[in-house]
Amino acid sequence: MVPPAVAAQAPSTPEPAPGTSAARPAGVTEEKSGDQTELRDVSGEGESAEQPFGAEKDNSGIAEIVVTAQRRSESLQRVPVSVTALTADTLSSRNVNDLNQLALAAPTLQIGLLGNYSIRGVGTLALASTVDSSVATAVDEVNIGRPGFAVNLFNDVERVEVLNGPQGLLFGRNASAGLLNIVTARPVLGEFHNSFSTELASFDRPGDSTDGQSIIVRETINVPITETSALRLNGFSSQADSVTTLFGSSGERQDTDPRQWGTRAKYLNDFTDRLSVYLIGEYAESHGTPTNTYRSVGVGSTLIGPQLVADGITAAPDNFRGSSDGAIYRDLSNVGAQATIAYDLGGGVVLSDIAAWKRYKLVNRFDIDLTSADILNTNLTDTDFEQYSNEIRLTFPSASRLSGQVGLYYYYADTDSSLDTHGGYLVPEAARPNPPFCVGPGPTANCSQQNLYVIGRDFVYALNNESYAAFGQMTFDVTQSLRLIAGARVTYDDLSIIQSQNQNNYFRPLGVRATFDQSTNNTNLSWKAGTQYQITQDIMAYATVGSGYKGAGANDNGATVDANLIVKPETSDNVEVGMRSSLFDHRLIVNASVFHTKFKNYQSQSFDADLTAFVIQNAASLTSRGSEISIIAKPFRGFTLNGTVSLVDSKFDSFPGAQCYPGQTTEGCATSGSFDAAGFETPTTPRFTSSVQAIYERPISGTVSGFVQANYYHRSEINYQVNGAPGSEIGPIDILGASVGVDFGNGARVSLFCNNCTNEHYPAYVASDPIDATTNVATFNQTFSMDSVRKIGIAISLDF
Repeated sequence: MVPPAVAAQAPSTPEPAPGTSAARPAGVTEEKSGDQTELRDVSGEGESAEQPFGAEKDNSGIAEIVVTAQRRSESLQRVPVSVTALTADTLSSRNVNDLNQLALAAPTLQIGLLGNYSIRGVGTLALASTVDSSVATAVDEVNIGRPGFAVNLFNDVERVEVLNGPQGLLFGRNASAGLLNIVTARPVLGEFHNSFSTELASFDRPGDSTDGQSIIVRETINVPITETSALRLNGFSSQADSVTTLFGSSGERQDTDPRQWGTRAKYLNDFTDRLSVYLIGEYAESHGTPTNTYRSVGVGSTLIGPQLVADGITAAPDNFRGSSDGAIYRDLSNVGAQATIAYDLGGGVVLSDIAAWKRYKLVNRFDIDLTSADILNTNLTDTDFEQYSNEIRLTFPSASRLSGQVGLYYYYADTDSSLDTHGGYLVPEAARPNPPFCVGPGPTANCSQQNLYVIGRDFVYALNNESYAAFGQMTFDVTQSLRLIAGARVTYDDLSIIQSQNQNNYFRPLGVRATFDQSTNNTNLSWKAGTQYQITQDIMAYATVGSGYKGAGANDNGATVDANLIVKPETSDNVEVGMRSSLFDHRLIVNASVFHTKFKNYQSQSFDADLTAFVIQNAASLTSRGSEISIIAKPFRGFTLNGTVSLVDSKFDSFPGAQCYPGQTTEGCATSGSFDAAGFETPTTPRFTSSVQAIYERPISGTVSGFVQANYYHRSEINYQVNGAPGSEIGPIDILGASVGVDFGNGARVSLFCNNCTNEHYPAYVASDPIDATTNVATFNQTFSMDSVRKIGIAISLDF
């Protein structure tokens, strides 16, 4: 059965409606699963946990959608949170393979560069690894400090939940704008199971005469060890040709074809009916990075423009060709381990401890000028990030009139990073040793200083971040229909950075020589209050108010010797009203929410032409407001239609000091190079986004069925820069996907698919070019992804 796109199926009985008790069905036993108590069918007569969402118990209504948006299993129709939930079957039906593609199925979400996400128009679109994201990412209940460092191909994922609005109370830390909650499949006791899937595809390469090829392979094995324990092993591998075409050879490593592989082992042991232990270990690697290309060249360009002509490249929105005389590669590895111990204290009260360790190592090098000339052809970063977290939580039974959870949380992260940026700035090599450049080991006559390069900058830093928190959220059933909600989180953050920059000599240094040793700490109280009312058995309304928080960060470079590198904490205040309804004998689900969120000290990235670098600033304030509507309909047997619409108005209320783009005429730009961005839209904010999917399945013979699926995504225009530079604006896009296939009913499934069927070329990111910006010329480059072109392939899955 092919599931609809806005769904989540979990093998647990959801929380009952306010004021009701959870009656245990016949043949169902109570088990402890991690940190929560689940009801599992052991009789074989109930609904199977493997049954995909959308399967019909009586060939009529829509099956129940279960989410963990509040760290416990609940029916989506009872949750007072705006959330889009996507199961593994849902993701597979739309050929969504990683987080970068998730926005096509979740309209409130937008994807930036290097794992930076925004929800409802707000996110931290920062290249620096010295700030956290406003949109947090949690994987198997562990908050990931730097989601951009994670290998993000989906691997044995059970579901992904996109939680809209501040979510800082229950999910660790720093979720001032929203959260991606990723849940992988747990080991299944008493069952041997093997699943294999592969995807073979061909995609357009507009910059080349041949198409590109890609392959993804995944396998999972579930092995029972004893009656009370099981082991789950899974692995994945993917490789693809670069979607862009690189011309020119530097004689150095130019690795532009993306490849990923990884493995994960999970062990679950229910030692007694009260004690459960769940262990996870993982390792993954990612290599290769497609080259960026030029989108437009500003009038009067004397650096980039002539070199593109020499390289035979025309800058354009559909330019997929780039060149380089330097090395290009990206090597990422991550490793992690975590343990969850849960103990039932009696009466449904569960004490759990989740301890986790993660480490990421990233080495990234690319040619900044993106031409065959040596202008600024080396940008090498080497970053080592390590985090440890521990959460102790006490969960009270959901069937009680007073229920909820309280806990303590600890987090520590250490980041060590270095950067080396340099180039020849078009100075002939023969002239570099002589004055005034004086580049070389020296000593050279008439040179007062020997320089390492003509132009460049460097830095090295150590960033430490430590956080403590106490949290809780409780609900109280006033009547059988009315429930009150209250929660709070007290957080103490301590951050320090030791940084040294430009210790090498350059003829033209990009920035000043300096060292910094700075620190900050902060205590924050985040809170939430609200109410939900069960109007009828099938209609619920809720209203909540609350606040979100993201801790302080730092800049990785300083503009002056006495610069303050510290970026202040970001806070948000949110008001949300929503409705959940299930109509016409559960054939139609209509859910809606409206919101108004105010951010203070919003952490935003902009480009500093003097430093030839991106810097993080605190915007004074911004407001995001809008609404979301989602619909699932099953009008007749075998057909499911679902869609989600997001309307967002997100603008800066005040942002003095925002960096101007070259040639900007706004007041302040001509004199100081900065302006007040009040009234400007926040980056990557479409006013209107929608996603629709239709699925029709029909029996063919016996257990064999055929299906056809189509999906459509629309996004209004967006701009990637705070200053609204015309060159970084992307017009509306319309993306169509489709698939047709056969489900043989015995675990085998085959489908043909196309993504971006109409081959609409659109970039994943647009940035101001740092080279021409030094001469006040507005030139822009762009990053394309696999979703930027048409992709056609075959998907095969086997379960046995």
